[in-house]
Amino acid sequence: MAVGSSYSLKQVQRRLLKSKALGLLRQKDRLDASIAITHRLCSHPVWQDAQVVALYSALPSEPDTSDIFRLAKASKKTVLFPRVDKDHLSFFIVDKKEDLEENFLNILEPRLGCVEASIQDIDLILIPGVGFDRQGHRLGRGLGFYDRCLSLLSPRACRIGLFFSFQELPKIYTEPHDQRLDLVITEKELIRTSSRS
Repeated sequence: MAVGSSYSLKQVQRRLLKSKALGLLRQKDRLDASIAITHRLCSHPVWQDAQVVALYSALPSEPDTSDIFRLAKASKKTVLFPRVDKDHLSFFIVDKKEDLEENFLNILEPRLGCVEASIQDIDLILIPGVGFDRQGHRLGRGLGFYDRCLSLLSPRACRIGLFFSFQELPKIYTEPHDQRLDLVITEKELIRTSSRS
């Protein structure tokens, strides 16, 4: 399949899932599902073994990551959050929620003054998205920030996508630069997509 047609199909999938989210996602359902996702994640050995974890600040259409941040700090993990830097993500150590501020996309990211960390130090990275399939393919928002970031990770880093179950598609149309996930966690199940997980 040509790259251009693959890109167009991904755009259709994004529109479909965004409209589906608007129709299905009530605040209470989002919070209940987020609690279940957090429990599955924090019960998994890769989470328990990780010392440096990269989180993200969730949008209203994504699983809430607030409890994950709290549990990571309680477990004495080093917690990193991404900041958009031109065309890529840089990661910074965040010790408390007050270290985050809204960026131009209205997403919380580390304030100036937070200490930058090496992407090679990450043991586990949580990745948002619009949709996923059971082969570990992820449909992002189309800007490519996470795909560029994932290509630079250490081979030991575990890549985990957090999603609601309704975001599953039979097949995500991919392009050569797209990076796969090792695990997908929804409120209903944990899906292993590689032998590393």
